[in-house]
Amino acid sequence: MKQVNIYEARGQLSRLLEEVEGGEEILIARNGKPIVRLTPVNPPRRVLGRWQGQVPPLSEADWQASDEGVSAAFKASLDGAP
Repeated sequence: MKQVNIYEARGQLSRLLEEVEGGEEILIARNGKPIVRLTPVNPPRRVLGRWQGQVPPLSEADWQASDEGVSAAFKASLDGAP
């Protein structure tokens, strides 16, 4: 979360509002103490499938190895081993 003082906010309000529209939260402070929080009225929607085509799917062998690793970690913590 970004913090700006009143003087800076007064001179850059348009730019700050653009940042808030993009999903950023901004604190406006007086003498370093936050007094106001700017937040978007309608926060940006999440985009489903953002990583589609960029992350390769796991194979069955990868899933099996992952399951075994998680099982081993839980078993070790239950047995008291580090």
